Parts: sequence; C-alpha cells; structure tokens
Amino acid sequence: MKNIVLIGMSGCGKTTLGRMIAQKLSMKFADTDEMIEKKEGKKIKDIFAENGEGYFRDLETLAAKEISKFKNYVISTGGGIILKDENMQYLKQNSVIIYIKRSVQSIKQTIDASNRPLLSSGLKRLYEMEKERTPVYEKYADIVVINEEEPEKAVNEIINYIIN
Repeated sequence: MKNIVLIGMSGCGKTTLGRMIAQKLSMKFADTDEMIEKKEGKKIKDIFAENGEGYFRDLETLAAKEISKFKNYVISTGGGIILKDENMQYLKQNSVIIYIKRSVQSIKQTIDASNRPLLSSGLKRLYEMEKERTPVYEKYADIVVINEEEPEKAVNEIINYIIN
C-alpha cells in the first residue's frame, strides 16, 4: 500500500487524523515535525528562534527525502512543507497526498499559537498563510478532505478514498 501523506495548514488536524488513520488501517505513523525535533534535540519553535526559518526548511527537506523511502506509513507534515517543490516530489514518489482543509475560524478555536513559530506574531498571520498556501496545497493534493466536524468523519472519508 502507498503511504498516506497529510498536508494542510498548521492546526488543521493532520497529526490527530494521521494517528487515527494509521491505527484503523494498521499502518505506521510518522510526523515530519516530530522527526526534526528528535534529530535536532529541540522544539521547532527553538529551531526557528536559534537558526531561522531557512535552516528549518532545509531540515524539512531532509525529512521529506528520508520519509519518502518509508513504506506503509501515514505521514503528517508541517504546514509549510509544500513551500519547496522538492519536498513534494519526494513525498509523491510512493504516496497519496491528502490536503486536510479546515477554516481559519475552526483552527483559531483549537490552536495553541505559542508552539507555532510562524504564528507568534498573531493569528492574523494564519489568514495570510491560508491565502498564500491554499492554491499550493490544492496543486499537490490527490484529494481534498474537509475537517470541520468530528475527526471520525474526515478519517472515514480518507479511508474510503484509500480502499476504493
């Protein structure tokens, strides 16, 4: 079975949905941000603060390259992984790409912006990022899944797409 890669805005539910899908399909789960934190021995916000966004994006590319070799995984990605075409080329090699779409209003209700370096300037940035990134998410997605209700609804939609 191909990997399932989840892309979308920060706070749209990629990690939550990814873990649920992996469990239901008896697949392994990986999160690119968690991989980066483990390798660097520090949180993403600290990597941004100490080394800048460019350094983080390079680490993200290394993670995308490494994870593209995995098999039978559900993979949650950082919201900005789509900013480099190279990352998406790695991920598309043996994966179905699913864009998890969620409104900024819903994200604002559940997100902890203090752990999200690009949102430290305020949630207004979330609207700007949505406008900039939505066309890119859509460009790379094999399917778009709306995540506005109970997570099970989105999980079931994804599983139905994968197995049919």
